Amino acid sequence: MSPFERAPATLGVVAISYNEEEDLPGFLANLIGWADEIIIVDDGSTDRTEEICAAAGSTVRFLRSPRKPGEYYSDQRNKGIDAAASDWLLHMDIDERVSRDLAGEIRAAIQDEQMDGYRFRRLNHFMHRPMQGGGWQDWNLIHLARRDLFRFGGMFHETCHLDAPAQRVGQLSGKMIHFNEHNFEKRLKKSSTYLEETVKHVEESKRQIRGWQILWAPAKEFLKKYFYKKGFLDGTPGLISALHSATAVFRAYALVWDRQNRISRAELERQVSWAAADRNG
Repeated sequence: MSPFERAPATLGVVAISYNEEEDLPGFLANLIGWADEIIIVDDGSTDRTEEICAAAGSTVRFLRSPRKPGEYYSDQRNKGIDAAASDWLLHMDIDERVSRDLAGEIRAAIQDEQMDGYRFRRLNHFMHRPMQGGGWQDWNLIHLARRDLFRFGGMFHETCHLDAPAQRVGQLSGKMIHFNEHNFEKRLKKSSTYLEETVKHVEESKRQIRGWQILWAPAKEFLKKYFYKKGFLDGTPGLISALHSATAVFRAYALVWDRQNRISRAELERQVSWAAADRNG
């Protein structure tokens, strides 16, 4: 290489993990050979996750860093950014796979000096099937960016913060394949984790929740996901997905209503108390 030639930009991959022994081998096999470094930020796995990373070779770096109280997934991802050395970082989940088309685009895109980040879409799976509608097709975020310009924020559904003007953000056409949960039971457990984030959005409206809203908000969510977002294109999984989203909204509104209208245990005791009155009577 002559002194006037620029060295090719390097690519790192950052992912967060927790007990990923089933998905991790496929994740690594999808990346090793064309990514310059792979950083796994682990939340305290108790299975073979660390062992699998250690056996994968020098490309993979395993960082055991369980979340502390008040830390979210975005904090984990930022730890990966801080630990990386590559010029560009691709941010992934362990249950994602880079399609052949997307990989080719990424290799070319990071060499463009005029760009600082790229959006790309996911081919999301739900109940083991690729989804065409229902809102699953809407994901289109900046998850490929220059390392020193990008950070994550938010609670569980992370937000992307790229310190660059809009004209330096491109759009890739290849899709990231996203398997999601192994079964619906795990989806239900994950939804319980995400509930507080949904509740926060409802509470930020500062509205007093009424009974009709507890009925209308879930109905509106179902109509949006199943009809407006064309969840019906995905058959029974599309129906289940829309109903699942609607019930998540119901639980959030019901929880906020409870917080706004809760009656303390002391007040309940006062309302039903009769023994003291009898003794004093």
